[in-house]
Amino acid sequence: MVTRAQFLGGTALGVLAASMTATSASADSSDRMLIATDEGINPGDDAVNNKINKLIDRLAGDGGGAIIFPPGIYNVDSDGIQLKNQVSIMGLGEATQFRPVGEWKELAGVFRIGSHSSPSSDPVYRTGIHNLSIKTGEDSMAHTDAIPNTVGILFNTSNGDKPADPDAAHRISGITLWDLDMGIILKGKDDQGCTVSDIRGRRFLRTALQVGEIGAEGGADNQFSMIDFSSANLSRLDCATIEIYTSNCSFSQVKSWYSKRTMSFDEAVKAGSGYYVKGTRNTFSQCDAQDNGGHGFVLEYPNNTLMNCVSDSNGYAENVSGKANPSEAHGFHILSGAHGTQLIGCQSFNRTKDKPGQKIGFWIDNSNTQVTLIGSAADNTEAAAQTGSLNQSQKTVLNTDDKK
Repeated sequence: MVTRAQFLGGTALGVLAASMTATSASADSSDRMLIATDEGINPGDDAVNNKINKLIDRLAGDGGGAIIFPPGIYNVDSDGIQLKNQVSIMGLGEATQFRPVGEWKELAGVFRIGSHSSPSSDPVYRTGIHNLSIKTGEDSMAHTDAIPNTVGILFNTSNGDKPADPDAAHRISGITLWDLDMGIILKGKDDQGCTVSDIRGRRFLRTALQVGEIGAEGGADNQFSMIDFSSANLSRLDCATIEIYTSNCSFSQVKSWYSKRTMSFDEAVKAGSGYYVKGTRNTFSQCDAQDNGGHGFVLEYPNNTLMNCVSDSNGYAENVSGKANPSEAHGFHILSGAHGTQLIGCQSFNRTKDKPGQKIGFWIDNSNTQVTLIGSAADNTEAAAQTGSLNQSQKTVLNTDDKK
């Protein structure tokens, strides 16, 4: 067993422990930075989340702290791990794995604040989840069927009617998500000011990332960067890889690829798409949608900005079946309500002619006359752009089809 002294000796975590000693007003640092195995939480044991929750309660009561998990597989049942105020969970990379086990009867997070149906009852600020994996199955390199209703991280934070700080400002970084129903959901009204970075996600029954919720406030003003999600919508439902129902979020270097689609676009415009945006005033920079079964980017609400984004070979033949067919999808699909959309420096293309995907590079509904488009398109099967009623001053599309 790794002891606390062995683990912290001479490491950056030792420096952090020392700083906690210097700043703590309510408890000694030895009580606020815990090694899970020192506390009787061991890899391979039956579900350990109730023990973890007791430690979290203790730390939150002392003003916050961290629990460090050495490598191994930690089993978590449907009661989940409930984060509390200013408590962080820290692993040692992908070798620290949290594995959902048993039956999950309703949508719930392995790590959670509140629940899918109810927000947190007490204020929760500045939690952290760092440097670990959340994956079904024991083999870190093999696919395992996801357990329905498992979500890697589900935050539904509410800090009261007049919170001291309107932003919960949670931090999520260095996470691998694999073989789950959904990856990350940030939906609470105070899940704001959060940063989500350095995420790799693979194989989801439904959506990999959901920010906000249809018909509700929440999930606004967050930052997402260096994220890679693939193989979402394995259940072939009306799901996109990334779904956004909120405002004022920024997405930088986020990639969505290989999502599945069996439904027709008449049934479900977002099915199998890389991004579905039903929120306003969000920005996307250097984001990529590649080889999805549906459209690359679907924008339904106004005043979003996309800069230097790429839509590559969506409507990909290997990811469509049933009522869906190859070469039906669009790279950028801008609906009538998405007025004020800006597409600046974006590209939309099929990279190989032997496996054509996208039908139209940039598609804009005929009734939407308030879009700015500056981009390039190549080798889409029907047209570089269908820009409806836009006048010439609003659009510049360089067609770079390979004529060879």
